[in-house]
Amino acid sequence: MNRALLVVAMIAAPVSVAAEPAFGWRAPLKCPGIDDVRARVERRLGGAIEGAVRGVEIEITRDGNHFVAQIDARALTVANDVRTLRSARCDELADAVAVVIARLASDVRAAEPKPHAAPPKQEAAFIADTRGPDETVRRDAVLEKAPPLRHTWGGGMRLLALSGIGALPRINLGGELAGYVRYKRHILELAVGRWVPQSARLDPGAPARVDVGLDVVTLRGGWGPEELPIRAWLSGELGSMSGEGMSVVDPRTESGRWVAVGGGFGVAWPMTEHARLVGTFELAIPLFRTTFMLQNGADLYQPAPAAARCALGLEFGWR
Repeated sequence: MNRALLVVAMIAAPVSVAAEPAFGWRAPLKCPGIDDVRARVERRLGGAIEGAVRGVEIEITRDGNHFVAQIDARALTVANDVRTLRSARCDELADAVAVVIARLASDVRAAEPKPHAAPPKQEAAFIADTRGPDETVRRDAVLEKAPPLRHTWGGGMRLLALSGIGALPRINLGGELAGYVRYKRHILELAVGRWVPQSARLDPGAPARVDVGLDVVTLRGGWGPEELPIRAWLSGELGSMSGEGMSVVDPRTESGRWVAVGGGFGVAWPMTEHARLVGTFELAIPLFRTTFMLQNGADLYQPAPAAARCALGLEFGWR
């Protein structure tokens, strides 16, 4: 009798040892069942769940109008990995749980050591290397991008359309042609500009007026590195203002000096190797302000204490 019991116990012992379940699922009745969730995980894994997931515990509870899922994956990741998900619908929450479990399984598979591939057989044939020692290329060498070549000198020309206020009446429009040289980070520039004459009237609507124009030569010096598109400078201007009387008793053309100092900054955005789109802003303060007046002493126009300009154009040359 004892022998019979022993035999029965030995036969039953293997049967009583069950494999560890892939995951535990505890959820309200309205939520998908464990078989449904298993199918969702396997669809995302692209295969059976056995062997990919083990020991994950999932518990879904209600929290007001939402469902809360707590995923305990510490048995799978051997870390304090407990995640919490929320959703208004339990079906959506089950989808999210399936995504998390599939992702955990993929991470565990990726972390498993890969079997080492056998080294390929070496062929008996040999090829002579005719390259010199300086031409030998190592297969494990890392190619690095060579730093851009910097030039000590640079130069070019620039053509700009100008817009501003302060020097002439109302909004000022003009053009400028400039040539520049660069030495390392320093720039020196000479420019000539002409502003379109603008009208200043003695009284609004009155026919008597003076048309004021400006021709100016500008010298600029400042900072403009080759490797950056930005520039900044100080400037000095010397020019001539002209005023032509219109609809007055004694029409005549008068002129006066324009002397100003200022500064500005600009951006030269590369379009090609030798062409750039240029935008600048500059402020000029006149040291002498010519006043245009009628014969009776009535003032017609005097420049503002400061003139502001912006410009847009093209530049050609070597930075």
